[in-house]
Amino acid sequence: MNPISITSSRLQRVLLEMAVVDGGLSHCQFADKLGELISLSDAIVLAESLRGLKKKPFTRLESTEEPHDVFMQARGTMLRFIVDSFVMEGQEGASQSTSSLILPRPNRDTLADPEAGFVAYQRFYSLHQSEMDHKIVILRRQLQLIMTGCSPNLAQLATLDGTMAETMAEFSRRVFAGIPHLLAKRFYGLNLAYRQDHENPSEIETAAVSGQDDIDRWLQKGAWLDRFIREMQALLLAELELRLMPIIGLVEALEMEVEKV
Repeated sequence: MNPISITSSRLQRVLLEMAVVDGGLSHCQFADKLGELISLSDAIVLAESLRGLKKKPFTRLESTEEPHDVFMQARGTMLRFIVDSFVMEGQEGASQSTSSLILPRPNRDTLADPEAGFVAYQRFYSLHQSEMDHKIVILRRQLQLIMTGCSPNLAQLATLDGTMAETMAEFSRRVFAGIPHLLAKRFYGLNLAYRQDHENPSEIETAAVSGQDDIDRWLQKGAWLDRFIREMQALLLAELELRLMPIIGLVEALEMEVEKV
């Protein structure tokens, strides 16, 4: 499996392109910065876990599941869930969507009242985050289970990974919860730019309260709302890639163990 660079993740690049974050991230003193995220109680739990690694008995259990296949199947399912959700009710292909989520249909508030208009998209994005979090937890535990029966070293790594996942879970949720707020900045910016491009205020008012024809214009390729929706999809896909990085590490560790045999 080809490794993904963590120094320039797709999520970071997408956020920079959307102009909602400043500059790059520093990776200096990474260990010290990571330590600052772990509370005293978490540090005690982590230390106890490390001390108990070699004491844990190992029982070899041959798994019928191929780690790479397990990962690729789960990743494909999550990708399809995101992509298939970007269709509105009534649009072509909506009835064939495999996703239980569906893209919010814009209305007059989408333009006339940006804060109210963004609420539906914020909920849409947050629900996707909850879905990703749930599926990735299941995948991670599935791979940890395979590791526990593969070799003593991998069994220890699985235990350590489980402890680290629990330790960092709350911090990760807080970090990812900030993304919808950055997305809101982009929505407001595109909305404002659209308004400023129309010199006649009555034109904006008419577009905000008129019928489906105006909404269809916002959704034409390259129009302000179409651009926002495409960027929102790119952001979700980039977030999924970042969330999967620890899982990729587990798969690579399993593949290295197989190569040693």
